[in-house]
Amino acid sequence: MGFGSANFNHNSSEDTTKTNQLLAYPIVFFLPETKWGFGAAGLYNFRFKNESKDSNPSQIQFAASYTQNKQIILTFPFELYFNENIWKLKGEIAYYKYSYKYYGIGIHSEENDKEFFLARYPRVKADFLRRFDKTFVGVRFRYDNMSILEKGNLLESSGNTGKDGGVNTGVGFITQWDTRDFIYNPSKGIYLEAELYFSGRFMGSEFNYQRFALDVSRYFRIANNHTIALQLYNATIQDDPIFYEMLFFGSPRLLRGYQDRRFIDKNILVTQYEYRFPLYKRIQGVSFLSFGTVASSYAALYSNPYKYSYGAGLRFVLNKKDRIRLRLDYGQSKDEGGSMYLTINEAF
Repeated sequence: MGFGSANFNHNSSEDTTKTNQLLAYPIVFFLPETKWGFGAAGLYNFRFKNESKDSNPSQIQFAASYTQNKQIILTFPFELYFNENIWKLKGEIAYYKYSYKYYGIGIHSEENDKEFFLARYPRVKADFLRRFDKTFVGVRFRYDNMSILEKGNLLESSGNTGKDGGVNTGVGFITQWDTRDFIYNPSKGIYLEAELYFSGRFMGSEFNYQRFALDVSRYFRIANNHTIALQLYNATIQDDPIFYEMLFFGSPRLLRGYQDRRFIDKNILVTQYEYRFPLYKRIQGVSFLSFGTVASSYAALYSNPYKYSYGAGLRFVLNKKDRIRLRLDYGQSKDEGGSMYLTINEAF
């Protein structure tokens, strides 16, 4: 993957005091399911008018790519803070026409069973939260309208709910406890999110299920610019979700090194560890280790085999004040090779 960047600062002062920053760069990649792909990505980091320089920075990201196989990805994730961090709006507007890997369900799925399915769908995600001291409380909304245009024999014969696609909408209630010193690259503090999510016909969804999730991260500053980061992610889905909405690992955020969505099921337990340290000026280093499993029942999470991955990465500091990083990671899985990731902000 190759990239370059163009950096436009709307404040001529030093990096430690700048408020607005636009970063854009081209992307080039090659994958078996896409052949060559081309596009652009970037972010806009800013504060709204009348917000103090000590308030959390808002961020809008974008990515657009097109492949030789006529696949399209358009994504606009955002995280916006208003009224001195009293209100937070976080979500994504996206459109996908893309080939996804499918290996079957469960921790015992075989790498050799890999096939692809071609899906097309718009996506809208939005969390709207209100802060009370260190706690955010709010609601979560999700909308996907997926059409599966092509699929292999494994998915076709699986009997999975939603193997032909469908409308998937839902609403949830979330609570976040946040004592981090920086939201994009913390050096100390705790972030905890608890979620109760419901999808059903009352929301216009074709699928009925409930998701309960807990995501906890803890950060320890052990020396100047040296940080230990720990994460626990535990979730369960009840009833009958569309198969694509099942819990999974193998991503830029969970068990880097495994292929995208490598293991999926209705229950998941993952722990991750990172050591973040300075290297030279704006360049920093990271080493990481992850363990995880999925299961059809919650109790089986504690008896199923666990997978692990490990790796290292580099960070380039784009904005010192708000600690925005360009992230390059290489993860190695236990037994299935590795993967490289280029993105913005930390995995957790």
